[in-house]
Amino acid sequence: MKRCPECRRSYTDETLNFCLDDGSALLDGPASMDEPATAILPSAGTSAERPTELMGGFEQSNESAGLKDSLNTSGVPRFSTKYWAVGGIALLVIGALFVVYWPRGKDDREIRTLQIERLTTSGRSTSAAISPDGKYVIYGTDEGGKDSLWLRQVTTSSNVQIFPASEDVFYWGLTFTPDSDYVNFVKAELEKNVSWSLSQMPVLGGSQKEILKGVEGPVSYSPDGKQFAFVRDEYPTAQESSLMIANADGTGERVLASRKAPETFPARQTGPAWSPDGKTVACIIADETTLISEMGIVEVEVSDGSVRPVRTQAWKYINQLAWLRDKSGLLVLGSDRASSSYASQIWFFSYPDGRARRITTDFHDYRSMSLNTDSSILVTVQSSSISNIWSATGGDVDRAVQIRSGGNNEEGIGGLSLAPDGRVVFYSRASGGDDIWIMNADGSSPRQLTTGAGASFHSRVSPDGRYIVFASVRSFQVNIWRMKIDGSELTQLTTGNGDYEPSVSPDSRWVVYTSQTSGKSFLWKVPIEGGQPVRVTDFYASSAQVSPDGRSIACSYRKNEDSTWRYAIIPFEGGEPSKVFDLVGKKGDFRWSPDSKSLYYLRDTQGGVTNIWNLPLPEGEPRQVTHFKTETIFDFAWSVDGKQLVMSRGTNTSDVVLLRGF
Repeated sequence: MKRCPECRRSYTDETLNFCLDDGSALLDGPASMDEPATAILPSAGTSAERPTELMGGFEQSNESAGLKDSLNTSGVPRFSTKYWAVGGIALLVIGALFVVYWPRGKDDREIRTLQIERLTTSGRSTSAAISPDGKYVIYGTDEGGKDSLWLRQVTTSSNVQIFPASEDVFYWGLTFTPDSDYVNFVKAELEKNVSWSLSQMPVLGGSQKEILKGVEGPVSYSPDGKQFAFVRDEYPTAQESSLMIANADGTGERVLASRKAPETFPARQTGPAWSPDGKTVACIIADETTLISEMGIVEVEVSDGSVRPVRTQAWKYINQLAWLRDKSGLLVLGSDRASSSYASQIWFFSYPDGRARRITTDFHDYRSMSLNTDSSILVTVQSSSISNIWSATGGDVDRAVQIRSGGNNEEGIGGLSLAPDGRVVFYSRASGGDDIWIMNADGSSPRQLTTGAGASFHSRVSPDGRYIVFASVRSFQVNIWRMKIDGSELTQLTTGNGDYEPSVSPDSRWVVYTSQTSGKSFLWKVPIEGGQPVRVTDFYASSAQVSPDGRSIACSYRKNEDSTWRYAIIPFEGGEPSKVFDLVGKKGDFRWSPDSKSLYYLRDTQGGVTNIWNLPLPEGEPRQVTHFKTETIFDFAWSVDGKQLVMSRGTNTSDVVLLRGF
């Protein structure tokens, strides 16, 4: 199982989720800037002696084409390679000062100094919320796949565990009641077939009680505290999502506004925001005509449910909203189309004109956001991944050496492959975009292959060394593309609405891939030289890996909608599985052995440490191959002859931080 960092739901590794191993699906789009760069909020830990080194632009975007005119619609920031070391240090520094331009009026701005305080240092925080009076912070922690909830008293720095770590219960959607006396959380219990409910308990301790079932994200209270708003997602059963209102005790729920798929109010981790004057509720809205959503913000009248746009520009992703106390604008957690990443930053949307200004421009991805009543304190979760590429030759995998220092560029996390001549093809964010690179076997002569081609990932080299096939996101669709190994002759191979995870047959003639074009996950194949795609499976399947002998495909397998995801070996031509099995402790990708007699896969050996294991086929017991004592392995690849292994290894950190001065 793996967890989506945004929606906090637990998934098998085989489902798309567009989190892409904690990175989220990455989009691309045009930018339009109407204001020169001035100043931004640098990352946590910026040195007072070097204040300009991390400075960038404080941006303002024009209105542009986005959601439909009717508005009836539903894995990390980019930076230059030379800054990654500074970013790593920044993660550890507490109490740094920042400078930001803050909108004061239409034509002038006030320079304010914001303070940042790191509240946790475990690197495992998942979500957080601050009480309206600013005295308490509640936050979740992922302890090796087990969720726990903690309460922190801000002034005394004391932490109290509310619920111990459990692998069967997940918590998210954290909020406080307006009087700061109670804390709310969305609770999902796996043993109850993943049932969601809103629960509540006193801040100072006491019994929890269930307030309302069918709540999958954070709620937002009316100014008088008598009601709260939330989103209920009834997709796929009813193909509908609704903005709801209920009394504070969970009774009297009613629909305020609804949308039919593919238009939706996203439910999980993307809660609404009730305005300070009590008249409207701001809500995220998405157009899911394509597999990757196109998002915006609307304002819904509480009196009659009428909907009007707050922001008409299309956004890649919007996570959470928070009104400023005087309704002069919204703080927004998200990523705009002008950005080359899908990582969330903190933005300010002025109201009512909806002009966007970016507040944070740093090395981090911000997940979860909450403001206190007077808008003076903001709490958020600041996340970052550091990954480097390692290589082992001659079969001694435990003597791997680091061949590339990727830092926060997430080197290899989104794709890693070996060419027959030993060169390494890998995903990297070093250029500021999500691109595919190539370097020599020793890490020398790195070269970027894709540029301005949308986010590109899941790269695989054809066994004959001629081509690289990969998934790429363009025009809010993800498809399979092909290029020569030198980056030339870029060619689109599929035109579906959700094609990814390519694998090349050993004769280099076919590309087998996962497609969710139909809304369900199946395996397809397409000629590598181009042509008509052919469906391979009639059952749910994903994550295809073609065996080196060309006879079989190893894949994630699900017999029907009522079945759990397992693994299967199927004939290359398609048909029923010859073997269905489980990979105990699997975390991440899997690969065939060069002799097609076993599967290599990633498995947690102890908290946060990943190693490669091997499972003999058709029968056998798994055995541990690598014996690392530190770090996570994000991805790996073997050479055709089995003599070279490359891995992306590193750490994920995610901590609660508090910003003062809003």
